[in-house]
Amino acid sequence: MRQWLAIVCLLCSLGASAETAFISIIVDDIGYNRERGERAIALPAPLTFSILPFTEHGAELAGRATEAGREVMIHMPMANVSGKEIGPGGLTPELSHANFVERVSNALASVPNARGMNNHMGSLLTTRPLEMRWLMAEVKRHGLFFIDSRTTRETVASIIAREQKIASASRDVFLDNDPTPAAIDAEFKRLIARAKAQGIAIAIGHPHDATIDYLEQALPRLAAEGIQVVPVSHAIALHQLLAHRSSPQIATD
Repeated sequence: MRQWLAIVCLLCSLGASAETAFISIIVDDIGYNRERGERAIALPAPLTFSILPFTEHGAELAGRATEAGREVMIHMPMANVSGKEIGPGGLTPELSHANFVERVSNALASVPNARGMNNHMGSLLTTRPLEMRWLMAEVKRHGLFFIDSRTTRETVASIIAREQKIASASRDVFLDNDPTPAAIDAEFKRLIARAKAQGIAIAIGHPHDATIDYLEQALPRLAAEGIQVVPVSHAIALHQLLAHRSSPQIATD
């Protein structure tokens, strides 16, 4: 009961009406480029910033995002099926349990104020139940939430997060797999349509100049469309509320 009261209070604090639809936008890959990171943090909405560990500007930008009142996540590098370089401190199937846990702890220490985690790449690792159970044990131990970036249809990450009773959700839309203005516009419109259809939708984008340029123009127009941007932790709570509302009610004698 306390959980649902907290979610209802959240909706009230957001000033949401029955017609409001919500979106969350996670900006991944923060840490390599300071200027683009700063531009993204300055965008006029409460976006969430996922910081790559051990990057040159990651800790500084995490601090700036927190100072700006933005939510910070850790963008945890994980092995992919293409064999692409995942960056330092990433999680791979070859790691022992002890080394796996150590890498997660080291990554978290490199990103100040992280409240959640999502996977960077991970089209291999997120399909492996054993390693995902290791990961979710650490996510739970550190009191984090988890967003499944869904870099493969075969991912089990969100399933295991729910199994472990971790606050979690999955990405609905990638804004800029094709970082051209027309493609970003098409994906953003798909995000809005999905939010209106299901109440809440989560997008992932990146600090490309084209993405930031687009969001600078698009975000101020959302209120007129009945769309509200919320941090992704709020999106998780809203998902829970909507699922509760749509689930069949059990009659009592």
